[in-house]
Amino acid sequence: MQTSSTMSPSTSSEQRITLYGRNTTLEVLTNPSLEIYRVHLASTNRSSPIIQDIQALCQQRSIPIKSHSKQALSRISKNGRQDQGVAIDIAAPQHQALGDHLDALTETEVELIVMDNVTNPQNLGMIIRSIAASPLHGLVLPRKGCARLDPLVYKASAGCLLKARILHCDTTDEAVRTLKTAGFTLYGLDGNSPKTFAETEHSTRRAFLLGNESEGLSEIARKAADHLIGIPMNNEVESLNVAVTAGIIAFRHVFKPA
Repeated sequence: MQTSSTMSPSTSSEQRITLYGRNTTLEVLTNPSLEIYRVHLASTNRSSPIIQDIQALCQQRSIPIKSHSKQALSRISKNGRQDQGVAIDIAAPQHQALGDHLDALTETEVELIVMDNVTNPQNLGMIIRSIAASPLHGLVLPRKGCARLDPLVYKASAGCLLKARILHCDTTDEAVRTLKTAGFTLYGLDGNSPKTFAETEHSTRRAFLLGNESEGLSEIARKAADHLIGIPMNNEVESLNVAVTAGIIAFRHVFKPA
């Protein structure tokens, strides 16, 4: 296991993630499978058992600690109100830029799930957990409009945030354009559509667009979708939670007869 103290020049910004908070940092440090670049501490932190544990684990694993003013640390964590004076930089080799990943993709049979304005961190974390555990190729996560990858997402993913393949881009519009250029057929999930997953078996590169928890697909995603499909509902139930929908998509082939 590598516990490098410096970022490799070849490591892209997509392949590292910064989390914050004392308990999250301590949990990450106690996981020997994770490569950690450095820990950031606010110079205003008072000594406490958890801060001492963080410092001891850093010393044990030869992980550098950088001290910052409270304001400087808030710029690193991007959440000064909740960072508790602690942040941690972690290697995320499964996280990549969408365009770069698709340029290097050689497989013909590929399925992806695309987040379209999914804003609830718990939903995003559960989706990431399902994708990490499933045969699905990965998750496309636009930066704008979706929940940030933060300690809430990490906790909801049960640590799977660093195990799942996550492909980053700026917007939903960029995601759908990039996927179409790479030969993907886009399927938008819509509870009102009479079409089902049977419609998806005619293409080899498939991307499923999952919309906002309350508003559904954005206009951009809806217009970009080659097909709108739905999951049949009983007992007058209108829709499923977006994380449940993602789990159904990710595991639907597992239960098919051989």
